[in-house]
Amino acid sequence: MNFKIEKYLLKKAEELAFITIKHDGEFQVEGYNIPKGGLDVPIKNEVLVKGIKEKTAQDNINAMSIADAMIFIMGIDSKFKHNEEYVKFLNAFKEKINLDLRAYMGYMSRKYFDIGEYTDSLIYLKTLITMYPEDIEGLYHYAIVCQEVAQKYQKDMENDAMNMFLLEALSKLERVIQLDEGFSLGYYHLGYHYYNQGQYVKAKVIWEESLKLGLDPELVSEVQENIGKMDFKVQYEEGYSLVFQGKNEEGLEKLLPLEEDHSDWWNLLFMIGLAYKNMNEIEQAKKYFEKILLIKPHQVDAMVELGLCEAETFNIEKAIEHFETAAKIKEDPEILCNLGMAYLNNNELDDAIYYIERAYELDPQDEITVACLRELDKYR
Repeated sequence: MNFKIEKYLLKKAEELAFITIKHDGEFQVEGYNIPKGGLDVPIKNEVLVKGIKEKTAQDNINAMSIADAMIFIMGIDSKFKHNEEYVKFLNAFKEKINLDLRAYMGYMSRKYFDIGEYTDSLIYLKTLITMYPEDIEGLYHYAIVCQEVAQKYQKDMENDAMNMFLLEALSKLERVIQLDEGFSLGYYHLGYHYYNQGQYVKAKVIWEESLKLGLDPELVSEVQENIGKMDFKVQYEEGYSLVFQGKNEEGLEKLLPLEEDHSDWWNLLFMIGLAYKNMNEIEQAKKYFEKILLIKPHQVDAMVELGLCEAETFNIEKAIEHFETAAKIKEDPEILCNLGMAYLNNNELDDAIYYIERAYELDPQDEITVACLRELDKYR
């Protein structure tokens, strides 16, 4: 099983110490053969400290404390070098004392969750779903705890970590509903992930499925309210999907009715402008890109599209003006190529060479830049 979050857990390994148990030593577990070279096994530091304070280290360092620490290190690092050996140990140990490993890991996860130690809670669940990858409850609770950890990172303004834990939760929730298509709470939480990613059509479909499967009454009201509030976003997504498919007229049928209530939503205006541009209705397209720049004067994509519209109507000076403004805000190979080609069409070769070669410096692998460079070579 793949995990996206391990680098954020590895520091927890500092909470463990390792001791070596010998092949022919006193410590033995029935049904498990210690490797001839011995085995390094983990112990939680708190267990060692407690043993030292109480002068009962031997009593505290027992098979159960070793088994618990093995579970912990496996949850921290799924690629730890002794994990396969630890699984053998755990399987033998559970038989010896009639221990339900799944129940134990679930219990330890809940214990830490209840006191707000979400990372520790997650570590036990991570081992659970590693050893039992089709445990639906384990996968579900793992995803929920990932969401809690993500919230903590959000409060600390660590956005990269937050996003990684949210993606981890998303992938495990998707696995949950693959394994159990009737798991309504999986659909409920998954809907929020798609919504937060701007996948409104997908969120609506998933939430509607959760309603069909059945939720608690308060969740039903919440989901119905969410679906109602995002209806215009669903229509927007359907519209821009049609535009990207080249179905511009159908896209406009979805997008234009939204303009009256969302006249300052630049994304909507951009897609309407793009649809008109694709239909070669250049003057209409320009109006929408110009509206965007009134709302967001530094919106680079609108500047570039406006420049392309001016170039389409052979107003090269205006096109250059828009591309230059965009390039000052964002030095991007595509923008520089547009600017360079505009200069080339305006018979200003030196400027064309400067901007296209600068684009090539930034990204020599870019296909558009390479094509522009070839075109430029014809005029040198």
